Amino acid sequence: MNILYIICMKDKKNHWNVLSNHGLVLICLHNYEGYPMRLIGQIIGITERAVQRIVADLESEGYLIREKQGRKNTYKINIEAPLRHAISGHCSVGQFLACFNADVESFDADQGLNHWSVGEHGSEMKFQIKES
Repeated sequence: MNILYIICMKDKKNHWNVLSNHGLVLICLHNYEGYPMRLIGQIIGITERAVQRIVADLESEGYLIREKQGRKNTYKINIEAPLRHAISGHCSVGQFLACFNADVESFDADQGLNHWSVGEHGSEMKFQIKES
C-alpha cells in the first residue's frame, strides 16, 4: 500500500487530515513527478481545480518554480524554502518531503477512485470504504 493512500484516508465521522491539502499536493508533486493535476486530485480526493489553486499558492510563496516544457508545465520544488509556521520554521521543505520518500509505488488511478464517489451534482467527493 502506498504511503499517500494511507495519509488521505478519512474517518467516516471526522473529515480532517493531519496534513493540509497544500502539504499533500507538495508531497504528490515530489513523489509523482509529471503526474497531471487531475490525477493528483484523485490521489488526494480533491478536485483538479483545487489542485490548480494550491499549486498557484505554492508557486506564489516560492515553494514551486514552474517550468514550461512544450504545452506542459512541470514544477521544480524549492527544497531549501523554510516551512511557514513558527513551530515548523526550522524545517525546510526538503526535510519535510524526506519524511514521505519511502518506496512510493506508482499510483493506479482506479485504485485511488475505489474509495471515492462523486456527489449528486458532481461538486463533492465522498470517501467510503467498500468491503471486499
